[in-house]
Amino acid sequence: MKTRLLTCLVCAGFMFFSSCGEDSVECNSQTCPDGCCEGDTCMRQSPVTCGIGGLDCVDCLADAQSDTCSAGFCICEAEGTRCGNGQACTSTGCTGECIPDCTGKCPDADDGCEGNCLANDCAGCCDGTTCRDSSATSCGAGGGDCVDCTADVRSDSCSAGVCVCAATGALCVEGEECALTGCEGCSPDCAGKCQGAEDGCGSTCPSNSCTNGCCTGAHECILYASQSDSVCGKDGGTCVDCEIMAEVCDLDFTCSAANINDARFVAQTVPAVMDPSEVLEVSVTFENIGTTDWTDAAGHRLGAENPRDNSTWGTNRANLDGADNIPPGESKTFTFQITAPAASGTYAFQWRMLQEAVEWFGEFGTSVSITVGTVNVCEAIRSLAGTNTDASTAIQNCIDNTASGETLELPAGIYRMDHQVQISARPITLRSEGKNESMPKCATDNHDCAELKASISFADTIGILRMLSPGTHVDHIVVNGNKVERRSTASGQSCSAGSNQYGYNIQMGCNDCGLTNSVTKNALCGTGAEVSGVRSNIRVWRNTIAFNGVHNLQGLWADGLTVHDAQNSTFTENEAVDNTDIDIIFGGCTDCAILNNTIWHTASFEGSTFAGLMIHAWTTTSGNYTGTVTSGNAIDCGPQRQCGIGLYIGSDAWYDTDTFGGTVHDNTVANAQFGLLIDDARNMAVYNNPVSNSGSTTMASCGLKNTHDYGIGQDSVNIDTSLDTMNTIYQSVDFDFCIPNWWNQ
Repeated sequence: MKTRLLTCLVCAGFMFFSSCGEDSVECNSQTCPDGCCEGDTCMRQSPVTCGIGGLDCVDCLADAQSDTCSAGFCICEAEGTRCGNGQACTSTGCTGECIPDCTGKCPDADDGCEGNCLANDCAGCCDGTTCRDSSATSCGAGGGDCVDCTADVRSDSCSAGVCVCAATGALCVEGEECALTGCEGCSPDCAGKCQGAEDGCGSTCPSNSCTNGCCTGAHECILYASQSDSVCGKDGGTCVDCEIMAEVCDLDFTCSAANINDARFVAQTVPAVMDPSEVLEVSVTFENIGTTDWTDAAGHRLGAENPRDNSTWGTNRANLDGADNIPPGESKTFTFQITAPAASGTYAFQWRMLQEAVEWFGEFGTSVSITVGTVNVCEAIRSLAGTNTDASTAIQNCIDNTASGETLELPAGIYRMDHQVQISARPITLRSEGKNESMPKCATDNHDCAELKASISFADTIGILRMLSPGTHVDHIVVNGNKVERRSTASGQSCSAGSNQYGYNIQMGCNDCGLTNSVTKNALCGTGAEVSGVRSNIRVWRNTIAFNGVHNLQGLWADGLTVHDAQNSTFTENEAVDNTDIDIIFGGCTDCAILNNTIWHTASFEGSTFAGLMIHAWTTTSGNYTGTVTSGNAIDCGPQRQCGIGLYIGSDAWYDTDTFGGTVHDNTVANAQFGLLIDDARNMAVYNNPVSNSGSTTMASCGLKNTHDYGIGQDSVNIDTSLDTMNTIYQSVDFDFCIPNWWNQ
């Protein structure tokens, strides 16, 4: 366990430590009677550090059932008590929306909402979907698979989640047996090993038992799951390097000609609005950038995504013509008819190439939302634009009177917001009048969009605009947190005290939701836009996320975009400018596309950031990026290097957590204090991420630290750089609990 050398740190966008000191003392009911304990640190009560009498701190915002701390207990402020399971806490009280509860459960366990848990929250070990306390017959920790320590002669008990021999406190070596007095004897063990490998008793194995892999010259058995094009073979034969022969390791684990499917999305022509059951023609174009020809006979098709294989538009395939043969370098435009759903609503349209019975491959087409059904205009607010009259009540009434699946348009203009508005009763599309998704996005200022601007009276938590109903879509809307005028209000004081939920602009607390062509700016603190909890099929596309928070005032910094845990989601072509905690930050995202976002900073220190793009894990999120591609993102920290780290993979500057999975490639970083840092990450492919004008030093929370273009921490393992053509050199670094570009320098 890592120990904290400096107890006054700030967790990005989420936590404020209220006690400081050069020397740590034990935190308990005597030393911390009016607060709660995080390790040996006594914390004041707040929504994210709740507790009293020296108990362990609880984060009241970790689930949707509470939003504040009262007398050491998490409650829903509007209700005066914590909401029950299956209910969500809102500014008006507890709703009946079913909130999945996966606390202490294993993946695929029942989440209480007729679904399954996606992330692992089991402190012990998982026996299938059942979370068990660690014991000799079900040993493990952190939600790993349970192991029966009594099934192996080398152990008989469990200690701290690991099988050991109780008499020695460690696992007996191969060939020894655990007894009451310790490890005894030596029995040669050659199971699954190559001939000539060590047998655990000082000798070598006389025969080859590596039947599920191939043998290297060093007698190592490489199992199928660990094989690659450079190490390939089966049935215990000699491992072969297929790459030398310009071949690949095929599904039969033999070298064969390299036939690679790959595709690049080029363009599409899609309607923005359709009538229910209307039939229209669309076109989608992909370029063949692989090494195989696309033919109908080989099963190459265009397939529906978001979700995969859906038939929302009357079909889930578009076929090649029988005579088509699309070689590498050429493009194919699929022209086909779609049929709109019969029910009004906003529906996703997205496609990708596949080879039937083989694989889905290449880039995803751009996901767009098509509105099916009625469009309404909120006429009640037209006369309120540009006035000092509160428009929030009228807007909420218009939202509440819009039927499921319909579109509500707000006339262009700036509207005073005294209260939060929510899309919570049913899914709708909310957008500016006359706009659709294919039009240019809203400008930051001097725009022709509807702008929701918080007044100095605004004091609601979790945002000015909350999207809570599954299927909700917001397009061409500007949300302005009015940070300068609100800084001296009670909300600003709450931000300074660590309650950053008083400063949010937008919260997306729903599945199948979209935020497009919009602006979130001037958030008071916390975040410009948050995707809360574990969410799926989220689309955040072509938005401007700008000027959120202030970097050099305690507690008033803000992320630009905060994503807790998502899956099968896209975050593409967004522009983030001068956000002051982290510009764009993820706590986990499986099968996601984080592509072609632009992050940049000006010369002002108050608009600088701890990190530009952060792929990491909070202590409450999965850190899982399996199947996710982070590519094409451009980060420029400006002439004064106003990012502590340009691209950060990992969490060690803030937390001792685990980040793993996915691919990070072809991103660019310029003018960062530290260019690209990999710290406490594993099982990731990282390559071809050029860094320029970075390195030297950063004034961090732990003092002055040396920085580099590229760095990797000692806790990072199995980082695959084999595809890197830049010959990148990573410097060994340690930023444990040391946040760069510290706010009070």
